[in-house]
Amino acid sequence: MKKIQTKKFIDNSVLVRSLLPLNRATITYYNVLVFMLKAKTKEFDTKQKLSVALNHAYGMQVSYGLTGYGKQVALDVRFRYIRPEFVDDPGYIDEVVHIMDQILNDPLLDESSFEEAKYLLSSRLRRQNDDPDSLALKKALELAGKETSIAIPVQGYLDEIGTIEYDRLLSLYEQWKTIGKIVYGCGSFDEKVMSFFDSLKKESAIRLETNQLEPGSPSIETIEKNISQTSIVQVYSTSTNVFSKDYYALLLLNSILGQSSMSLLFNNVREKHSLCYSISSSLIRFDGALCISTGTSAASMDECIRLIDEQIKVCADGCFTDEELEVARMDLIDMYRRQQDRPWAMIEQAFLDEVLRRSDTMQDRIERIGSITKEQISEIGKRLSLVSMAVVKEDHDEETGL
Repeated sequence: MKKIQTKKFIDNSVLVRSLLPLNRATITYYNVLVFMLKAKTKEFDTKQKLSVALNHAYGMQVSYGLTGYGKQVALDVRFRYIRPEFVDDPGYIDEVVHIMDQILNDPLLDESSFEEAKYLLSSRLRRQNDDPDSLALKKALELAGKETSIAIPVQGYLDEIGTIEYDRLLSLYEQWKTIGKIVYGCGSFDEKVMSFFDSLKKESAIRLETNQLEPGSPSIETIEKNISQTSIVQVYSTSTNVFSKDYYALLLLNSILGQSSMSLLFNNVREKHSLCYSISSSLIRFDGALCISTGTSAASMDECIRLIDEQIKVCADGCFTDEELEVARMDLIDMYRRQQDRPWAMIEQAFLDEVLRRSDTMQDRIERIGSITKEQISEIGKRLSLVSMAVVKEDHDEETGL
C-alpha cells in the first residue's frame, strides 16, 4: 500500500483501484457488477447484515465507483474507518480487516443480486436521461469522440441492460480478481491492515492510455424535450497533452475561462448579461477535452453561444486583465491547498502525480502556477477548437424569469 502518512484525520481512508479497458462491450456489465459487489458478501448475505456489521465496526464505510481515465476505467473500492487509537476495543482492527476481506474477496454475486443490480442501474440511467444537463453532456461527448473512448459513457447504456448475461458477468468478475490492484492509504495504519493490503496482488506499474481528442468540423445536435430550461454542452479539443510542459498553463486557462470565482464566462455571460442560470468550464484531461456547460433559455441560446465564443477569443488573444489572471492563480492554488484537508482528494492527487510522473510538492505547484505568463495561456487558448455541441432545448414557450 502506498501511504500518505498523516494523523490530521480521525479516520483512515484506503482506495483499492483496478484499471480496466473502457469499451462499449463491457462498461454496462461493470456498472451492474458494481451494484452487486456493494450489496452483500458470503458471510453478510443480506444488505441488512452488512449494514449491521459496518455499524458495529464503529460506522466503517465502504463504497464502490467507476471513473474514466482516457482509454481506461477505474473500478474503485473505498474503505473508511476510525483510527484504532480512538476505539477502546481490542478486537476492533481484526473486525475491520475481516470486513475488508469479505468485501474484496468474498462478495455474494447471486442471481437475486444480479436482477436487483440491473433494476437499480436502469433506474439511475433513466433519471440521468431525464436530466437535461446529464443528457446534453452525454450527447456532446458521444458526438465529439465518435469511435473513441470519450464517447463511451462510464455510466453504461440503458438499452443494453436487458441483454446482459449472468454467466458472462461472473466471468468478468473472475477476470477482475486476477488484475493487479493499485492501493493508496491516507492516515496512520496498523500493521494488521498493512499486512492485509500487502497480501493483495499489486499492479507493478501504472500504465494509463490517454486519448487525444482531435480538432475537426464540429458535430451539432439539438434534442427537444418538455423541460423548463435549455442545457448546452460544448466540447473543445485542447490539443494539449496531459503529460506536456503546458499542463499548468492549461489548468490556468480553464480557471480563467470558466472555473474561477471571477471567470470570464461567469462574469460576462451570466452576471453582466443575465443570459444563463449557470455556466462553467471543466477539463477532461486524459482525453484532451475542455467542456463548457450552460443552463439557459431557448430565447437566449444564440446570444449565449456568441458570448462564449467571445470569451474564448479573449483567452486566445491574452486580453484578460491582470486581476482576472491573479484571481485564477489564487483559485487554482487554493484548490490544491483545500485538497490537504480532504483525504480522498489527497489520494487522487497522489494517483495523478504517479500517472503523470510528477513529484511536485505544494511549493512546486505554487511556483509553477505563479510562473505561467499571459503569453503561455494565450497559446493554449489559440489551440481550442470546437468539436461538438449538444443542446437539450425546451420545446415550448415559457417565461424564463431571468
